[in-house]
Amino acid sequence: MKKLLLICATIALLSGLSLRAYFTIVPPPEPTLKDRLSEIIPEELNGWKIKDQDMAESPESSERISDFLNFNDALFRIFSKGDTTVGLYIAYWMPGKASYRWAGAHTPDTCWVLNGWTRLEREYAIPLYCNGFEFKPAEFGVYEKDGNPQNVYFWHLVGGTPFGYSQKGAPNIFGALLDIKKYGLNLRQEQFFIRLSSNKTIQELESMHQFKKITAALNHIGLTIQKPTS
Repeated sequence: MKKLLLICATIALLSGLSLRAYFTIVPPPEPTLKDRLSEIIPEELNGWKIKDQDMAESPESSERISDFLNFNDALFRIFSKGDTTVGLYIAYWMPGKASYRWAGAHTPDTCWVLNGWTRLEREYAIPLYCNGFEFKPAEFGVYEKDGNPQNVYFWHLVGGTPFGYSQKGAPNIFGALLDIKKYGLNLRQEQFFIRLSSNKTIQELESMHQFKKITAALNHIGLTIQKPTS
């Protein structure tokens, strides 16, 4: 057992030194986010009330976790009209700012459940179409607390590509090695964590005219699939 631990520690050390040398030579990619999230996401919708919440007030976070996540930009905006509520939570990290596994660990499956929500349904990497946009494969779940069910779609984009949720639980000691296997040595891509939640279904939201401005904003930050031009 001691020999095995020594081998694992040696591999981890050599991998770390190799990555440090690689990162010293090769610069990170340029970020694609040029504007503030608060300016991209609609601040006014005709007939809707809009309120910005502190990130620490979201089910994903707390004051301690928000500081630890070290966002470059973040937004938690609540839209309401009549009995309809929509929550949009977006966290952004510039290239090289955060570990892929750490940035993607704070999902509704962990944070919401730990905050007292019950998961009623869960689907992985599902297609989503809304307001004429084809979204990148979404994680979906229905979560309930105090009789308040929420339909939740969320994405963790790494360099514009959805990060899969085949990994379970918190980041592990060999997570970086698994990420190298998937992404190669380029482990410094920008990241978004985007969560869209509502007490209404996506079909009900789509029928509300002003909601298209929200989906258009999500298209602007790269959440939809760009079709090749003929």
